[in-house]
Amino acid sequence: MNRRWGWWGTGALAAALVASPALAATPRVKAQPAPGFGAAGLTVRSGVTTWSGNVGRETGVGAFLALLGEVPVVSGVGLELGYEGSANGYAEPRRGTLWRHNGGVLAKVGPTLLSQWKPFVGAGAGVSYFHPTPMDVGTAFEKGWGAEVPLAAGLEYRYSGVTAGLRATYRVLVARDFAPTSADVGNLFSADLSLGARF
Repeated sequence: MNRRWGWWGTGALAAALVASPALAATPRVKAQPAPGFGAAGLTVRSGVTTWSGNVGRETGVGAFLALLGEVPVVSGVGLELGYEGSANGYAEPRRGTLWRHNGGVLAKVGPTLLSQWKPFVGAGAGVSYFHPTPMDVGTAFEKGWGAEVPLAAGLEYRYSGVTAGLRATYRVLVARDFAPTSADVGNLFSADLSLGARF
């Protein structure tokens, strides 16, 4: 029994000695850092909207949802492209909703602080289609188009390839035809939370 164990023990020790150099020579796989702000990514944003001017007097506080793709241009500069939809209900006693569908682009500029924080400002351009529903409530709104200049400021935080942030955006309407009877149509303000991923 002892002789048998001696042969087994000797064989196991020899196998371990032979395998040790091979294991030592095997290269270790290094963990890759998570994508940061300099990588492309997708972001979902949602928050509240409110109008100024005559449109603000006709509507209440609403909500919006946006899906954006961001592409880095140079260090500290990114370009957002995407869709945003918003809905603002009419002020009482009218019942209905002013819907807005927007496609736009926004250039963002800002430094990365402590590798995880990014304050930014941005400006861009967009086109919106407005659709008030229902159409028989007697408001001053009609189906139509508008051109916008969005001005934004916010703060984003990155953790392991995932980003979250806060943003405020003021959209200046430079052209519109959805409120033809209003001389002072108003502009759109939004505040939101965002969640995104870099890859």
